[in-house]
Amino acid sequence: MIEFALALAAFLGWLLLRRRRGSKAGVPMELQCATLAYAEKLFRDPGSVALTAKVDRAYRVEGRALVLVELKTRRSNHPYHSDVIELSAQRVAIMRQTGEQVARHGYVVVQTEDGHRTFHRVDLLSAAEVDALINRREAILKGLIRPQRTCSPNLCRQCEFEKKCTEIRSKGNRTLNTGHPESSW
Repeated sequence: MIEFALALAAFLGWLLLRRRRGSKAGVPMELQCATLAYAEKLFRDPGSVALTAKVDRAYRVEGRALVLVELKTRRSNHPYHSDVIELSAQRVAIMRQTGEQVARHGYVVVQTEDGHRTFHRVDLLSAAEVDALINRREAILKGLIRPQRTCSPNLCRQCEFEKKCTEIRSKGNRTLNTGHPESSW
């Protein structure tokens, strides 16, 4: 009788462990025990740089910085450079508004049409790189430098600034080349 009770307890423990592992399948180890700190929250940089970012998810990893997670539904199961920029802007906005530390990496969770979710770890841009992108955007909108077409025409077609960029390019304004890779973004 005792042997049966021990076997039953071991079997139930195995089932519980299996269920718990199944619910965390594919989730990076650092996020498995993390707590949700922010969900769908708007952050603003209170400084002179115009930066507002809405965070999908930010998880507090015990004893470490916040880790950002961006949720995407798309056909192709990979992160885009625009995802990295989005997460980087979120990182800077949170740090500047709250003073909290945010990890230099984040995750883009891509859910494909078949419902499969994949966590992609991405390295984020520094605060200086985000500021450079913001400054470049402002310079483009003021007509100080010419925008350059992206390698992906679909990005331009989806952008709210496409018309303004086309107008600026057609006017032939001078181009400022700072030598930085972000000067072509």
